[in-house]
This record gives sequence, structure tokens and C-alpha cells, in this order.
Amino acid sequence: MRHRLFIYGTLKKGFPNHEHYMQSARDLGKYQTIEKYPLVLCGARYVPCMLNCPGDGHHVEGELYEVDDECLNRIDALERIQESDGYRRFVIRVSSNESLNQDIKEAFAYLMPPEQVTDRRSRYLKTYGMDDAKKYTPRK
Repeated sequence: MRHRLFIYGTLKKGFPNHEHYMQSARDLGKYQTIEKYPLVLCGARYVPCMLNCPGDGHHVEGELYEVDDECLNRIDALERIQESDGYRRFVIRVSSNESLNQDIKEAFAYLMPPEQVTDRRSRYLKTYGMDDAKKYTPRK
């Protein structure tokens, strides 16, 4: 089965986790969230977290991919969705970066429950950039 997945952090093309996790994914282009969400860097590892607080923050910019079950399962493991302190996978609406509210699609996205973010290290971000990625430390 194929799924659409919106990514906004270390899984984006050219970022630390892309090559390892996104080999079988098909790039559908640059997209942004229809709803505003807070995107922040968290903890000593400076992990990008989009918080499950729709209506707050920015229209987060990222990339949309089509992934198969195997790819989605690998990313679920990375994002630790089965762990109490992990991300949760939700369906959100995204649109092409060309124009908000055009080419609207539903896609999975990994969101963090806001009560789990106790060590915020940034202001709300619209996009996770290379300068942010330089601060990131992968989990051991």
C-alpha cells in the first residue's frame, strides 16, 4: 500500500536522516501545512518537533512523499510512535508551496504531544533549515 507522508525535519532531502530512511520514497514536491502548527527544536539533541497544536505557529514548510508500508514502518520506528514519549502519526492537510489552499492533499505527519515538550530550544519555526540541522544529534 502507498501512503502520502509530509516531512518537515531531519527526513527532508539533504538532511541527516533522508538517505537512510527515504530510499524507496517518491518525492511529490514542496508543500506546507494548511493549518498553522508550532515547529520547534527540542532537547539537548535539538530535535525538530511539530507540536499537535493546530492553529498556533506557522504554516510549516516541508516535503511531500509517497511511501510504501515498509518505509512507513521504518519511519514509525525512528519516530518511536509505540513509545510513550514518541511522536504520534496523524493525518493532516497540506498544499503546494506555490499557493496556500491549492493542490490540497491529506498526508500523514508526525506530531509531538505538546505536554511532552519540556525543553524547547527555539522560537516557532516556519521551516527547518540547514543551520538548525547542524545542531541536531542523532539518537545512539
